[in-house]
Amino acid sequence: MKLSVLLTLIFIISMLIFCTHEKYPLPSIPPEGERFTLGVGRYIQINPALDAAHGYDFDNPSDIYFGADNFIYVADTDNNRIVMMDLGGAIQGYSQHIPHPEAISQNDSLQLMIVNNTNRIYRIDLVKYNHIIANAPVELVYQQSAEPSRKFTGISVWNRFDYYVTVIDTADSSTNYQAFSFIYDFNGNNTLKGPLPLNVNGTGLYSAIVPTGIVSLREKYLDISSRETTPEFMFCQSGKTSLLRNNFKVQSVSTFISEGRLFLTPNTSFIGTDIYNVDKYYFPEDVAIDRSGFMFVVDKGRDIADPDTTKPAPGFYRFASNGNQLQAVIGGGSGVSQFKSPKGIAVSPFEEAQIVYIADTGNDRVLLFTLSTQF
Repeated sequence: MKLSVLLTLIFIISMLIFCTHEKYPLPSIPPEGERFTLGVGRYIQINPALDAAHGYDFDNPSDIYFGADNFIYVADTDNNRIVMMDLGGAIQGYSQHIPHPEAISQNDSLQLMIVNNTNRIYRIDLVKYNHIIANAPVELVYQQSAEPSRKFTGISVWNRFDYYVTVIDTADSSTNYQAFSFIYDFNGNNTLKGPLPLNVNGTGLYSAIVPTGIVSLREKYLDISSRETTPEFMFCQSGKTSLLRNNFKVQSVSTFISEGRLFLTPNTSFIGTDIYNVDKYYFPEDVAIDRSGFMFVVDKGRDIADPDTTKPAPGFYRFASNGNQLQAVIGGGSGVSQFKSPKGIAVSPFEEAQIVYIADTGNDRVLLFTLSTQF
């Protein structure tokens, strides 16, 4: 046999042997909502904390809001005011007196809309007063006088000027099942359209039991130059009374179209994911969302003195747009990356250099966190 033929046979045999070896699959590309950190990021607290030791005098701050005007607004509850800050936490001014504000939103005219755990809604018109918050009157724009036991706990603008309000009725008792938890829909002229069609006193999805916070998914698009709107929203709740329990303490409500009309419906796509995990939360107080669809939940958590460590600790969570948890900062106390009954959360809109703002209510302070992939 000629040498050239022999070499050709050897080459063919070698290639056949090589091609029968196990092939390894190409690396998969993670979903877009999970590409930013790939599970290796961690939150770093930005120092100093915005507390009494560093010149701030917050008293039981209950909410924090990232405005479309790129200012931060804090519901400084027991100081009876709204505090206006720049993105780094430098105070820009204080509102006039508003009794015990609990939650804040902002409409397309940059007016602040505020509820205070009563049956009233307030407004501060910043543009009219050149964004000098101290000069802007606090206006009472709605009071549900016919229902004195109703308390408005959360608020979120969803359609330029229309807004949602989470509502509880304190007339509930341990001996009745009266309707006591609602989400109201208001027109931009501050008239009540009525409650959303959630299941009254329900114990599953699409029902509220003592709701505490709400965010319109419009926040994903909220920008001075963009007027996109959507009736879809997320809300959180304690989920329990003396008689009832709803294990879905964080819920998402989406939409569907039928015969040309838009209807609300429970978002079932998160069933089986972390954000709907019935064991994750103790008492979620607020929710937020950024432009990329990352979702955030702040949980009041168990009391620091509670020895039962099976109950979730206070802190906040970050979820991908598919509902899977990406990061969390959890821990009770008053030190770095620790919390005492936090009630409010806000996030800067974009992933790059994103800041998470926490109203650390029980510690009378505001904390700032940034996401880092450096160890």
